[in-house]
Amino acid sequence: MASLLLAAGFQFTGLWFAELFLYVALYATLAVGLNLVTGYAGMFSLGHHGFYAVGAYAAGFVVTEWGAIDPGSASGLLCFAVSAGAAVLAAAAAGLLVGLPCLRLRGDYLAIATLAFGEIVRIVIENTPRLEGSLGLFVPRVLLDPTGRQGEFRMLFLGIALVLLASTALLVRNLIRSAHGRSIVSLREDEVASELLGVRTTAYKVRAFVLGAAIAGLCGWFYAHYNGSIGPRDFDMMVGIKILLIVVLGGLGSLSGSFVAAFLLVGIERLLTTGVFGETLKAWMQVEYALVLILLMLLRPDGILGKRELSDLVRRRKPLSTPGRGTP
Repeated sequence: MASLLLAAGFQFTGLWFAELFLYVALYATLAVGLNLVTGYAGMFSLGHHGFYAVGAYAAGFVVTEWGAIDPGSASGLLCFAVSAGAAVLAAAAAGLLVGLPCLRLRGDYLAIATLAFGEIVRIVIENTPRLEGSLGLFVPRVLLDPTGRQGEFRMLFLGIALVLLASTALLVRNLIRSAHGRSIVSLREDEVASELLGVRTTAYKVRAFVLGAAIAGLCGWFYAHYNGSIGPRDFDMMVGIKILLIVVLGGLGSLSGSFVAAFLLVGIERLLTTGVFGETLKAWMQVEYALVLILLMLLRPDGILGKRELSDLVRRRKPLSTPGRGTP
């Protein structure tokens, strides 16, 4: 018991908690983008990891082509900003490219089409020598060299991750409460009725899909700069499934639910990965992870918060809308 507590003391340092909250914020932001597509617009997408990869590699490509950069210099800050723009534009363009032909599909057919897109992106990366294929692409540091300054480096990117999460959540929240957002939510409730009422269903589907893809691309930009190297395994199908699980577990159409579910799932995963509770639990991590998900979904089939936000529970307000036929 003493050895277990001692091991825990070494594992749970300030740096460990900083990285935990950093990844919670990252996956919560990814879930916010997917929640717009799946939770609010009612489109069942399994290819979010593909847009995540497009953004990461677009940012990595810009940095590697920029040339020699002194971390923290004006050139490094400019490269950091330009790579963010490149990641958002590349992911949004990919979302438009996929959205225009595929969003006329519904349900399982759309899920299969978006899943195929995610796998196509991974295969293209693996077979593109310029992107270093399966070896992974090295992304030079442009803000701060973490050598000897690991604590400062993590706290800097933790701050960026929190700003990223807050800004994207505020953007989606304000969009959903606008007239355009009501049109997007109507697609989930009843697409046929929305079209009869004059809502341009295909146009609003594409808008929601492109915005969700752009948010995923921005997360890819962040991950590329933080991790320092990116590879196809960082954006495989299991990453897309994890993002979808966060959205479903938190509640389709609940931004607060995505925050809570991201903290729960990423926290459990990181606790088991450290091996603090023993190597046996670490070896069976995937089984325990799945069991926790099964129990939570049995107890809360609509998700932790359903369609409500934490503010709705405090004020005892009704959710934005009731579940409809378009909800996956």
